[in-house]
Amino acid sequence: MTRPLAHVAALATVAFAVLLLASCGGGSAPKFPRVVQLGGCQICPSINNTLAVGDNRVSMTLADADGAHILDAQVHLRYYNLNDGKTRFRSEMDARFIPVQLAYVDELAGGERSITGDDGVYVSLVNFDQPGDWGVEIAVRRGDRTEKRIPFRFNVLERTPEVAVGDPAPPSVQPTTATDPIEEIDSSSPPRPQMHDITVADALKTGKPLVIAFATPAFCRSRTCAPVMDTVMDPLARDYAGRAIFIHIEPYVLRDLRTANIQNPVPATREWGIRSEPWVFVVGADGRVAGKFEGIMARDEVQSVLDLALANTGASATPTAP
Repeated sequence: MTRPLAHVAALATVAFAVLLLASCGGGSAPKFPRVVQLGGCQICPSINNTLAVGDNRVSMTLADADGAHILDAQVHLRYYNLNDGKTRFRSEMDARFIPVQLAYVDELAGGERSITGDDGVYVSLVNFDQPGDWGVEIAVRRGDRTEKRIPFRFNVLERTPEVAVGDPAPPSVQPTTATDPIEEIDSSSPPRPQMHDITVADALKTGKPLVIAFATPAFCRSRTCAPVMDTVMDPLARDYAGRAIFIHIEPYVLRDLRTANIQNPVPATREWGIRSEPWVFVVGADGRVAGKFEGIMARDEVQSVLDLALANTGASATPTAP
């Protein structure tokens, strides 16, 4: 008898979960290195964002011995609190892999979208109950091969440099099309004037949720800004038109980038505490940050927070049909 595809997929998922739990042992706690290893590893993990007490979206990269990013793994994570010289298990989950096609706007080629390769991150949602030393044990499976478990130590802050979920959104008064030519405040090609027609300060007075992207499509060193604008901001702005306000802010002064390749942060970048790009923030109708996403992200991650923000205002969260 032929099983439905969904049933076969469920069986495969259960089998993989059993294999990973068996590999994790469930007995003695893993030993975490005192010093984070830089190089010389067959699989080298790195955490791509700052973490703080509370709920976190942990974004992780895995690289091989040659430094190439691993994009084909199934990953299971077990998190441990390592404070006070103890190793205390806290949570475990499968990581979600989020792929991206790296690209940027090539201004020297007339604004053509240049593709530079593929990348991706392994994402998990984790709550850290105190600052200090933490560890994650990483179980990696690639095809039919299960790699040796990897213990990785990292630090959790009391709070992150950027605004936190629950904080009031800074009422930034960034340049708009009413004050500046669009080419001086948007490196997109074509530009997005509809995302530059209102300041954050004025948008906060409308009683609508906001989705704010700090991204520089032409100058993003990680090549992830253009994809975030194309695959996250544009479709959400189309589907939620009239019910939420979408704002794009270039995090650096474009004139300085174009003339001297200097990353001079604009005032809004400093006000929001941003030290990298891209960032996407969802702000509720109450003016508080409801969600934040750094680097590589998926549309549905942002959409789920936006839907909740809309539901809290009593507005329909069902997106408009394209």
